[in-house]
Amino acid sequence: MDSILKQNIIQDLGIDRLPADEQEEALLSIGRIIFQGVLIRVMGLLGEKDKDEFDKLLTEKADDEEAVLKFLQAKLPNLDEIVNNEIAMFKRESLDFMQALK
Repeated sequence: MDSILKQNIIQDLGIDRLPADEQEEALLSIGRIIFQGVLIRVMGLLGEKDKDEFDKLLTEKADDEEAVLKFLQAKLPNLDEIVNNEIAMFKRESLDFMQALK
């Protein structure tokens, strides 16, 4: 499913018309934006104890994506739904923006 969502974003936003290195850079930027949106949403869902634990994890293992993902999956059984919602919201907002430019 991730590849389908990724491919749709690439095509719908015209990223597929960029050179390969710029496509990769664009996808990394999109991933960061979506990740930030997910973090904002999950922080609103975690209890204070879990927020403190999560802050500590991010401080100590900021580059350990697997540890961050495991933590969030353990605390939020609907994490996949949250991520998919953030992807859909990003895509919708981006497409709306692109349409407004035309």
